[in-house]
Amino acid sequence: MFESQTQDPRVFIEALREFHEALPEQRGALANALSEAIITKRVDLAAVRQELLDAGEPELLDALDRLMDLIEPYIEEGGVEE
Repeated sequence: MFESQTQDPRVFIEALREFHEALPEQRGALANALSEAIITKRVDLAAVRQELLDAGEPELLDALDRLMDLIEPYIEEGGVEE
């Protein structure tokens, strides 16, 4: 999903939308892919947030904030080991 070095914010937003609309039991793989893109800095979160603000999508901003809260410890520790 996010193989390239820097992901287009719109592609990330579409994946975030899928995550937001999925049933809770179906979110695992999407959450992992989104989290990995964030932790490995393959997405510009400022650009994502700006696109969401410009588009007037507070529900997706909220979903992103909740995801960030879950992965914050990994970001602070410098990522995850493979």
